Amino acid sequence: MTNFFDIHAEIAELRAELAECILTLRERATTLRRLETLLVEIERHREKEEGA
Repeated sequence: MTNFFDIHAEIAELRAELAECILTLRERATTLRRLETLLVEIERHREKEEGA
């Protein structure tokens, strides 16, 4: 199972990167896709926890 502390840390890192770094269009798109994937994973985990 994935460590959710690590996921939250990565989400924070990606958000900071998007806000503070100069990225190419490709880098920005890749970062946004990764961020979206992690947010979906967190939401699935929350739904699973609430359903338990």
